[in-house]
Amino acid sequence: MRRRIAAVAVLAVGLALGTAGCTFSTPTATLIKYDPSDGVSANVGKVQIRNAFVIAPHGKSANLIAVFINTSDSAESVHLQYESHTGGTAARKTIVVHLDGGQVISFGNPGVKQLVFQDADVPAGALIKVFVQYGSVSGQNVLMPVLNGSQSYYKGLGPSATPTPSDIPTPIPTSTTLP
Repeated sequence: MRRRIAAVAVLAVGLALGTAGCTFSTPTATLIKYDPSDGVSANVGKVQIRNAFVIAPHGKSANLIAVFINTSDSAESVHLQYESHTGGTAARKTIVVHLDGGQVISFGNPGVKQLVFQDADVPAGALIKVFVQYGSVSGQNVLMPVLNGSQSYYKGLGPSATPTPSDIPTPIPTSTTLP
């Protein structure tokens, strides 16, 4: 009788260890950090960039969609440097984003300011390399996905046309007599 009880106990322990053994040796998948959207995230010093990607419907200019978070108390001027292709030559261009201390700002979505990488010449499916740096903090290359905006939820997020200056006559001030 004792042998049967011992055999059942050993079998139960072996069955429990056999079916639960994977959880002892495999990391829990919900603890693995990842970006749950189309964009990528990066931390450069005390500036966080979240869900960053670009929409380039024609492969030329690209609208940056991202959220910038300044976790410091001081204002920062963040430099975003990318490679531009104009007239067959490549050149580095820089866009500067000003963030107040503690500020969270979104770019590229409807109703907010666009940051357009002019002449980036990046096709959909590629990655655009953007060097992000501010102050004396070491910069970091961020590889952002390039989308063409054909998905219904990205419609209308392509880069807006660059405004062209128009010749608006400036009124010439006239002298007036003050009472």
